[in-house]
Amino acid sequence: MEYLTHIKPFVIIAYYIFISLLSVSIILDNKKPEKIYAYIFLIFLFPVAGVLLYFLFGAHYQKKRLYTRYRNYKNNFLQDLIKDKNIERKLITSIKNNIKLPRLLYNLDHAVFTINNEVKLLFNGEEKFPVLIKELKKAKRKIYIEYYIFNSDTIGNQIIDLLIEKAQEGLEVKLIYDAVGSSVSRKALRRLKKNNVKVHAYMPVLFSRVAHKANYRNHRKIVVIDDLIGFMGGINVADNYINPNKNNLFWRDTHILLKGEAVYDLQLIFISDWFFVCGEKLEPNKEVDISPVKTHIPSAILASDFGTSDEIILKAFIGMISMAKNEILITTPYFIPTESMFSILKVAAESGVEIKIILPERPDLRTAYYASYSYLIGMLKTGVKIYFYTKGMMHAKSMMIDNDICTIGSANMDYRSFSLNAEVNAFIIDESVTRKLKNQFYKDLEDAVEVSLEDLQNWPWYKKAISSFARLIAPIL
Repeated sequence: MEYLTHIKPFVIIAYYIFISLLSVSIILDNKKPEKIYAYIFLIFLFPVAGVLLYFLFGAHYQKKRLYTRYRNYKNNFLQDLIKDKNIERKLITSIKNNIKLPRLLYNLDHAVFTINNEVKLLFNGEEKFPVLIKELKKAKRKIYIEYYIFNSDTIGNQIIDLLIEKAQEGLEVKLIYDAVGSSVSRKALRRLKKNNVKVHAYMPVLFSRVAHKANYRNHRKIVVIDDLIGFMGGINVADNYINPNKNNLFWRDTHILLKGEAVYDLQLIFISDWFFVCGEKLEPNKEVDISPVKTHIPSAILASDFGTSDEIILKAFIGMISMAKNEILITTPYFIPTESMFSILKVAAESGVEIKIILPERPDLRTAYYASYSYLIGMLKTGVKIYFYTKGMMHAKSMMIDNDICTIGSANMDYRSFSLNAEVNAFIIDESVTRKLKNQFYKDLEDAVEVSLEDLQNWPWYKKAISSFARLIAPIL
């Protein structure tokens, strides 16, 4: 065994050379300093586990190929269709009181505001699913469904039965479910495929290829029916989203029903994702009869693509916050903002804008609970009011600016939603919709407790230590 003593120094030297080269690779592969620091910190603190975590969840060696295939199709095909509609002039002249937000969304990703839309807010699963099932039953031509979580439980099987029924009637029925988030049984998948429902998983994760896929998930929740009716928001297809549920945890969430021109953009998002999961190119229907639409609510749909450095939803949020004059209201299950988001919120508060944020008292992810601590301290010091929702799980993802601008969608206030996952949010400029959303916000406040700076500063030392560590690795959570 003496030879081991001789080779040990060489092994140690080789290992540190490897770590140094890996650190250089991380620096070259990541554009954001906070992510670079987080990964290098993990690698040096936990030499073996840190390296494994990086290769499993941080390495981007396959991301560029996957993303390029997706983005090229979106740019070369879908954006041409959007430009053909010549909506840029229309949106600028139609929304007289707010030019900045329409211009911002268009410049970020050619997202356009359309006018002929109905918007109905749906609070919690017990409101959403009866409406969704009713609209699915009325479908005449096609159904597109895309969910981060689609479980074959009671509500999931009810929807599966309905999809099969519609496919047997001759409708075009397509389903995308996220391979990591969803729990669809093999039996359910066989039934769907046997009955002519086209089903594909979004980036299936196999152990040998987990490194470049586990991080980039499809977090969207989209339904498109006959190109005229759309659903989107934060509510997945699972029993725990319906109150009461077997977990005895009240689940507070928000979804929207869209009718009108904005649904065309939801259709384009699904078509992009369908091409990505199976390579089939679908032709969007541009000739949609909007005569049933009775209201004119300016709405735009903005979708971020997985693993992109553009962070377009983050930029849209920052743009909205910069427009606030009096009030900003936010609901989010996780509050782990980027430094730019953190800074703009502090500046808004210091400028006299009243900011209120509702978070769950105990989020479903413990790391998020600890990582948010120092951010909340910073918010409270600038006068932002923080509330913990005590009735159950606050999962709604919404933001309201003053009395006429709001956004609802799938994006959380965290790094993962801004830079890793595929997300989609609706941006709405309308007093009536914003007022209804604000009314629900203040109703939720009745089931929340305000958090003081003293409350958080009195945390025990071990919780503060955990939160400090969680803050360091927050960019890669």
